[in-house]
Amino acid sequence: MTLAVESPPYEGHEGDAERDMWICRFAPDEPGAWGPHRHHQHQIAWVSEGLTTAVVGSRTWVLPPTRALFLPAHLPHDLVNRPPSALHCLYVWPHTCPLEWTEPTVVPVGPLLRELLLALAGPELSTVEESARALFFGLVGAVPDPGVAVPLPADRRARAVAARLSATPADPRSLEDWAVELGTSVSTLRRAFAVGTGMTFTDWRTQVRLRASLPLLADGLPVAGVARRVGYGSLNGYVDAFRRHFGHTPAAHFR
Repeated sequence: MTLAVESPPYEGHEGDAERDMWICRFAPDEPGAWGPHRHHQHQIAWVSEGLTTAVVGSRTWVLPPTRALFLPAHLPHDLVNRPPSALHCLYVWPHTCPLEWTEPTVVPVGPLLRELLLALAGPELSTVEESARALFFGLVGAVPDPGVAVPLPADRRARAVAARLSATPADPRSLEDWAVELGTSVSTLRRAFAVGTGMTFTDWRTQVRLRASLPLLADGLPVAGVARRVGYGSLNGYVDAFRRHFGHTPAAHFR
């Protein structure tokens, strides 16, 4: 007997059929973690304070106030906040959205876009005027950002390594060490990461460490201490990896 797998439910909002675009604000103590769900609308998730983690299948994105995530309509996802975090979720019907993105896409939130988002979320605005929508999508679509997406490999042995490193990103063990522990070959693990994540093991681990460093930076820890806690032997190594990925230093990320 085969059990049917239920699809994630659609979540609606009162009056959504009467609006082209709107923003929902959540209380700072809202943890999120509603479970996988989806919307008929496109969604853009952003925090004006704190951090939120977006989960889409086996991929996760850690989003500070300088980053927002575009989630296409009908895509199952979840959002997990790190209270206190001021989460804002913007919804827009696909037929009124000029963006043609079909995958989750991270965009930078600069000062102008931040102020516009805060204004659009004001209690006096029940709908978003056409001119504001045009400005909003002009800013959002200007410069896509790489974000930090960390897919998990499908192979059970590589996935075991991924789970351990996700929990303890500072673990210094090499792929050779993991192969010995799991009773497999280095080439098998290397191939599993390449096929399952689209990245080499080294690049994948860098992504995990960068992702793990964001909450620590948000807490105001010194950059040198953050580098050590996520597994970098030198401050310069961490700063160089961060700059290569984001285009700026860790100290500038939350500014």
